[in-house]
Amino acid sequence: MSGKRQHFIPRFLLKGFASHESGDAVFTWVYRKDSKPFNTNIVNVGVESHFYTQENDTRADVKITEIENSFSSLVQKLRANPLLAVHDSQIPYLIAHFEIRTRHLRQNFLETGNYLVSRFLDFMDDEEAFTEYLERTFRNDPSFLQRSLSKELRKHGLPKTMLGPALQLTSTFLPVLLRQLRPELHQFAIVMRTDSPKILSKAAKSGQIRFLKENVTPEVRAQRYRDLVYTVIEVPEARLILGDSIVIFHVEGAKPFKTFLEEKDTLNAVVLPLNSHKILVGTREGFSISEQFLPAAIARCSLEYFVAEENSDANISFQDQIGEDASLLTRAELENIITEGLK
Repeated sequence: MSGKRQHFIPRFLLKGFASHESGDAVFTWVYRKDSKPFNTNIVNVGVESHFYTQENDTRADVKITEIENSFSSLVQKLRANPLLAVHDSQIPYLIAHFEIRTRHLRQNFLETGNYLVSRFLDFMDDEEAFTEYLERTFRNDPSFLQRSLSKELRKHGLPKTMLGPALQLTSTFLPVLLRQLRPELHQFAIVMRTDSPKILSKAAKSGQIRFLKENVTPEVRAQRYRDLVYTVIEVPEARLILGDSIVIFHVEGAKPFKTFLEEKDTLNAVVLPLNSHKILVGTREGFSISEQFLPAAIARCSLEYFVAEENSDANISFQDQIGEDASLLTRAELENIITEGLK
């Protein structure tokens, strides 16, 4: 993967969903929501220029490239495995790695951030409601103002004894200051609507790369997958697809399938498509999963697209479901964050 064009879905995995080969070139079908399926070389799938590189820092890309050799061998071994339970200490690390390396995860964080910022700026545009909110916040939590003033005093080398008078003076004139601030809020919101997407995009990329530089196979995540019972299952009657999240998780709750495991989740199973007819499933003891529903679940958990071996009516029907279960947070959960934050 090392170089300018960096795959966030590794080619050794994409090869399992090949429609055909031509010399050294391997092709697959790509299904994006609201567009016609198209057949393309896998070198053009799951790839982005400098995806794991920030400025001249290539450490994340180097670490991923180094570990891909062993993971490629593991996937080949699993594809060749008889249809029975498999035992390999590297499987939990493979799952953990796939979970955190994708564009799917980065875009999810970015879309969540953009939505929350946009809703906050909508609130800021209501000048009266927003200034009343600020007054209420300072009044209900004086420590917020105290921390801010303490920081400013330290920054300018001023004595702590000034904090009391500064707090009293600021509290007295705060309502007047906020009223003077009102005319500036709308203009500030306009500027932030223009600047925030770029700021958030940079932050999402920086955060994922920093995480990967620390560990491309995070132990804390692998630990949760260590006690699962892993089996390679064949699904001949339902051609499997590979989603842009690579792995999906079955958890307890109203939304059974998701693409990123949270600490609060009760994990039932993890699913990793190996090729168009074999899938690796890890389940907790006593839990079973029906493989016939997995292609639809994989499509619903895909954020932007999935790939498949063939162009079929079944895959086209799955295409309409792309994104249904892909978001880290539902719209209702996001609105609840806004509501709770602005109380």
